[in-house]
This record gives sequence, structure tokens and C-alpha cells, in this order.
Amino acid sequence: MVLENPSHFAGYLCLAYMDWICQDLDEASRNIELALSYNQNILESYQVGIEIYVARGNHRRVTELARAGLLLDYTAAEFYAALAEHHAGSYREKAALYQEALKYAPERIDYMGRLAFYLFQIDPRDKQILALQNLALAREPMFEANLVYFADISYARGDFEAAREFARKLCVIDPENPDYQALAAKMQLTKNPFWSIYERTRLLTHRIPIPVTAGFVILYAVVFLVLLRYIGYTSVLMLVVPLVIIIAAIISKTDEPGKMGIQDRQNRYVRLPIAIVLLIGLLIPAGVRVAGTVLQYAKEVRQEQRITTVRQQQVSKATIAGETASTEESRRRVPSESDNALFFKGVSANRSDTSALPNGEPN
Repeated sequence: MVLENPSHFAGYLCLAYMDWICQDLDEASRNIELALSYNQNILESYQVGIEIYVARGNHRRVTELARAGLLLDYTAAEFYAALAEHHAGSYREKAALYQEALKYAPERIDYMGRLAFYLFQIDPRDKQILALQNLALAREPMFEANLVYFADISYARGDFEAAREFARKLCVIDPENPDYQALAAKMQLTKNPFWSIYERTRLLTHRIPIPVTAGFVILYAVVFLVLLRYIGYTSVLMLVVPLVIIIAAIISKTDEPGKMGIQDRQNRYVRLPIAIVLLIGLLIPAGVRVAGTVLQYAKEVRQEQRITTVRQQQVSKATIAGETASTEESRRRVPSESDNALFFKGVSANRSDTSALPNGEPN
């Protein structure tokens, strides 16, 4: 076709498409530019051109072709999607463009997943997110791109059970995909209770407004100071327990193999050392206080034991003295059996002597 009519756009458009399929991007770019130079009113030329320059990573040219395509047909949803991915800077701009794309192509489930993801970044409490997720899953429950989006959304929401289920489906679809395996390993780690508590708390602070988070922190500090005033240093447990959970969670995460991300580096090299230093700083005074309390208690116990021993000795001496005094008194008051025997023997002898005299007269 090109040889017969070198100025015919259709031949170059077909060649550009075939070169794109064969991944010959240089030749595809040359042919699509020739097709556009000969006819700028063919919508397919802009659609193929966008695919070619997306593969080349030329965002500027993708934006130019998408805008030109919208001038030809403002209902072409793929041009809105191209602008959202390669031109829009903020999540709000991306979400607005995908909403326009879905308005003209409501059957595109891939747009549903991306729009749900961008809406979640804007406002995690947006009810449209769950509606888009349910609609997309109802139409195609095993669409890979959406499963990735929904796994990330569920994880960021703190719904770890749903996140693990989406990751499991991805591994079923493509068991050899390393990205899916890494995602499944990340989700499985949430079964660790310490990591689960740590991540839920961290993610919650990201979802709620900063003033609300600051209010919770101030309230927690006030409660700690009140308890410190009324129950003493025992209230330090309000700080020790969270620090122990943070340390245990991060240590359990560092044992997992795999490439570390930004969050992992912050946990290992920033949050973990800070938590350890703070915990030591809290436990040293606590240890000194506990040791002092134990020593004071031991001293009081020993003193009580000495007092008890002295009292027992005094009671024993008093008992012995009382028994001795009663024995002496009984000896003075009651004659012994030997004394009684001598007395009766003497009386008998006197009677014998009296009966031996004449007339009974005494001797």
C-alpha cells in the first residue's frame, strides 16, 4: 500500500501498529508520525500513537496526542485515561479524568480500579470507593490490575483479611510472578499480632486528619501525667507497652526476606533505634525505683523478723520465769512424800515408846 501510494496514511498506520506489536518502537514511531502527517483526522492514528509513545515513555508526546484526539472525539475514554496517567499531577486531577472516562466507557473495569485507588488517596472514607470495588469485582473477579489496587486499598484501610485474599488470588492467577509473591508475603506478615497492631495504628494515623491525631496524642499525654501524679511511676507502663509493641513488630518484620522499601528502611534505621533508646531511658529509672523498693521491702522484712524474734525471746523468758516461780511456791506450800514419810515414822516411834512404860507414864 505504501509503495503504491506513499502519501496514504493507512499504510503507515498499519505498519506502525505491526511494528508496535513486534516491539520495534523506533520504526513504529517513524511510521505513526508519517501517518499523522498525511491525515490528522483519523482517530485510530492517535490511539495507536499513544500506545507507541507510552511504550517509549514519552509522556509529553502522549499528552499531545491525547489532547488532539479529544478535539476529534471528546467521548473517547482512552484519551482521558492517557491524560490522567501521563499529564495530571495530583490525585484529584487523575480522579476527575477517570470519572470522565468512565462516563463515556462505563464498562471499563480497569478504569474502575484506578479511580477507586485515586479516590482512596484523596479521601479514604469516600463511599464511592467501595461501590466501584464491588462493581468491578462483580463484573470480573479475577482481573489482575484491579486485584492489585484492591489489595493495596484494603491494606491501607486496615482490612488485612481482605488484602490477604486479594493477594492469594493474584498468586493463583500467576504463581511465578515475583511482584505477586512479594505482595502475598507482605500481606501474610499481618498475621503477626505485634505487626498487625503496629500497622493498624500507623495506617489509622494516615487516614484521619492531622488535628484529630494531634488531639489523641495530647489526650494520651494528659492521661499519663494525671496517672503519674496519682499512682506514681507505675503509669510509665502507658509508654513502655507501646514501645515494646513497636520494637517487637519491627524486629519481626526485619526477619522477613525480600527487598526493603522506604517504609522498611524508616522502620529499621529510624523508628527502631528511637524506640529502643526511649525504652531504655524509661526502664533505667524504673529499674532504680524497683530496686530501691525491693531493698526497702527487704529491710522492713528483716526488721520485722528481728522484732518478732525479740518478742518471742521475751515471751519465752517470761514463761520460763513464771514456771520457775510456780515450782518454788508449790514446794514451799506442799510437803514432799519423803517428808511425810519421816513425819509419820517419827510419830509411830513415839507411840511405841509410850506403850512400853508401866502405867502408861511417860518416860
